[in-house]
Amino acid sequence: MSSNDSAVRSALDHETIRSASKLLIAAIALIGVLALVTLLPGVDRLVPLAPVTFAAVATAVVSVAVSGILLYAAPKFALLTRTALGGSVTDADDGPDRIVENAAGMVYWLVVFAAVLVAYRGLGAAAMPLLGDAAWVYDAGFLFVALVPVVFLVTRLTLTVDPLAELVADRVTGGSVDDDSDDDSEESVGGDDDSDSDTGS
Repeated sequence: MSSNDSAVRSALDHETIRSASKLLIAAIALIGVLALVTLLPGVDRLVPLAPVTFAAVATAVVSVAVSGILLYAAPKFALLTRTALGGSVTDADDGPDRIVENAAGMVYWLVVFAAVLVAYRGLGAAAMPLLGDAAWVYDAGFLFVALVPVVFLVTRLTLTVDPLAELVADRVTGGSVDDDSDDDSEESVGGDDDSDSDTGS
């Protein structure tokens, strides 16, 4: 890697870290603001002509905002994971790089799953009273939405098993089967050359 490539990558890493940190701090700040809002006098009273409280409405709004921040930040956290583990996109077929790509994918879907859970918890207090006897629709809807990141997360975990097992085996034994087979083939070729030279003499 040239110094120019290293500088570009360092700048990219710095910008990605700064952006992801900014989003995370914004999410934490919103949660802090929500905590202050829930302490205000009268927030536990019902909204006029609605069966929900002001606190529930504020919680729903902040939850949607935090979920949006998490969804927006998910690719950045995946990129940070890929960079931290030293993976490259170009050599995705290589064992270690496949592990890095799958790890980045798992981080992405974990953040998405967290965003779904935040929305589910935050919107519940406002949605349940409005739905009344059909409150089960709320749970069922979020169940199906939450299954999407879970399915992709399980898929990434499954795809990581083989390359991770190969990497562990290589580290423990100090080499790979392919390297040994390459060495054997080179020795056989060398042996043939020796036999040919003996025949020629």
